[in-house]
Amino acid sequence: MDTLEEFEQQLREVLTHLYDPTYFPPDLVWDAMRCSRQQGGEALRAALIRAIDEMKPTAGAPLTARIRRFHTLLSCRYVQHLTQEETAEHLGISPRHLRREQQEAVRVLAHRLWEQRRTDTPASDNRPQAVDVQGAGVNALENEVLDWRSQVRRELVSLQKSAPTAIADVGETLQSVVELWSASAARHGVDLEVGHVQPGLCAAIHRSALRQILIAAVGKLTQHMDSGQITLSAERRTGRAGIEVVGRPVATGDAPNSELIREILATHDGSIKIDTDGNQVSFSIVLPSVDEVTVLVVEDNEDLVHFYRRYTAGTRYRIVHAVQEKCVFEMVESFNPGIIVLDVMLPDVDGWELLAHLREHPATREVPIIVCSVVREKELALDLGAALYLPKPVRRQQFIQALDQVIRRA
Repeated sequence: MDTLEEFEQQLREVLTHLYDPTYFPPDLVWDAMRCSRQQGGEALRAALIRAIDEMKPTAGAPLTARIRRFHTLLSCRYVQHLTQEETAEHLGISPRHLRREQQEAVRVLAHRLWEQRRTDTPASDNRPQAVDVQGAGVNALENEVLDWRSQVRRELVSLQKSAPTAIADVGETLQSVVELWSASAARHGVDLEVGHVQPGLCAAIHRSALRQILIAAVGKLTQHMDSGQITLSAERRTGRAGIEVVGRPVATGDAPNSELIREILATHDGSIKIDTDGNQVSFSIVLPSVDEVTVLVVEDNEDLVHFYRRYTAGTRYRIVHAVQEKCVFEMVESFNPGIIVLDVMLPDVDGWELLAHLREHPATREVPIIVCSVVREKELALDLGAALYLPKPVRRQQFIQALDQVIRRA
């Protein structure tokens, strides 16, 4: 006899493999989610995502409500496929605390689904009725697809709201997908590799969303291959990031397709083209590219620079650091920064003097400078040529908004 403990254990495993097309969920999970295998994995995935979404409390619930935290945790870890470290940072807790909370969150979800399975029985009045079984099945499947698409769009909107300026380092994302998928692909006799990737290529999309696109593409190709190789490569194409996922040899027949990829790309001004050439299938994915901006931080507080690096992780901004004046112009020559963030309380020079020097020097005359200091002298900073004044302490959103503001002006 099936037990709640067995279901909870199986649910954990299914959630871990939510986007893995080669994984076959156990019958108990299909039954609990009221899905049939004939509907396919996307229907089960949609049902699980919908179940997680239904855990979201009403607008009037306290911000500290535990169920709200469980909903956010499950959405980040399994729907958005963020890492434990990324989810912990999003929730403002330690990874160790997250692991405990994740165990409890899945347990709560399992209990909810188990109770629904026990109590949600179809109503009947013992009167025979003529039922259009085929038509009802088609309508149910159409509703599942519509529900799934609606859920995907809601999750993408939520992801964009949580990190509106997030970008993805294409090379790093491709490499992470290869590392994630190598074991699954190997079971099919398929080798994964990263081909040529243009250095510094970034796409205007959250790295989690790009990762789902690539996971879906690799998964679809793997389903049509018994052996062979899948290569991921990328290059810049006139202000766009072009990503190729190529599998060979692929069994003849209908070309693989993915509604998930198309839904994600539709919300990010992207496109996809699937080409078949003999026994080779190519997913050509195009997304808006973003130029990386080097930010030279002139600051003697190493801890603060560490926070700046954390603030800008996953954005277009790359932090380089100088402590003393003598290093500043060497780093300007080496890195060609697009922005300079300057503290005025430095160990070897007065920051105001350095600001005036930077404004006069040919190499930095046109570079926007943000004065970020505990010294509350906004008017003096602007009079000496700073593009913006930012008082310490500074939070992540303030810091990113300041960088965005000055780079737009530039």
